[in-house]
Amino acid sequence: MANVNCYGQLVSPRGGIIPLFNTAQTEASEEAVGTDLNYVGSTQAVGTFGTQRPGGFTVAKAGINGENDVTYAFIQSAGKIKMALPMGSGIAGGAQGLPAPLPYPKALAAGDTCVVMLNAVTDRESAVSVACTSGEYHVFSVTPSGSGEQEYVSVLDGQGIGQTLQGRVISHWFATSGNNDAELTSTPMLLDGSGIPIGSVGFTSSGGSVGAVFQPTRTPIALNSRLVFRTDA
Repeated sequence: MANVNCYGQLVSPRGGIIPLFNTAQTEASEEAVGTDLNYVGSTQAVGTFGTQRPGGFTVAKAGINGENDVTYAFIQSAGKIKMALPMGSGIAGGAQGLPAPLPYPKALAAGDTCVVMLNAVTDRESAVSVACTSGEYHVFSVTPSGSGEQEYVSVLDGQGIGQTLQGRVISHWFATSGNNDAELTSTPMLLDGSGIPIGSVGFTSSGGSVGAVFQPTRTPIALNSRLVFRTDA
């Protein structure tokens, strides 16, 4: 896979900006993107830079852009996902609607990193980013193989949404389709223990000109909940 550009910004409630840039983001691999040295003089982890700002830095809006296809992006803190980030493709010059608000703004801490998964536009990896009423965020993904039901699993530990977020209520989410457009036969569906859909979210094209931004919902998660979509090839 190629090295491509990844860029964007984190925005504070008062309009402060942390510009982001990596000129050699590796496709098909999670990789950190740091501050843009062209604007702030050096490349640093976002948490390091944010804690150096007077009063610290709280992220209220964000927009992560990948040169081609962007699958997911989040701020990682002590091995956990502190916040999932709105994002979009730069393939058509940018993605409409970015930077976009986060449902639950979060303060950066020392050691926090911005982790991004970029892929070639031919890659089938799909992802769903969620925010819960508890203020927790998480990201789930799957790379389809063949037709039928495709279940999303945590990008951290490979567990399903029920095991990961049991007892939480999803308040906001968005989904990226990967290169599955011709094969899609459903949008992402949250299923209860009987396999009945109790929530759904529409896809944003991973390589399209519209940003993937949080959409409101109110969907409870139980231990036996599953998050899936379906393809015919």
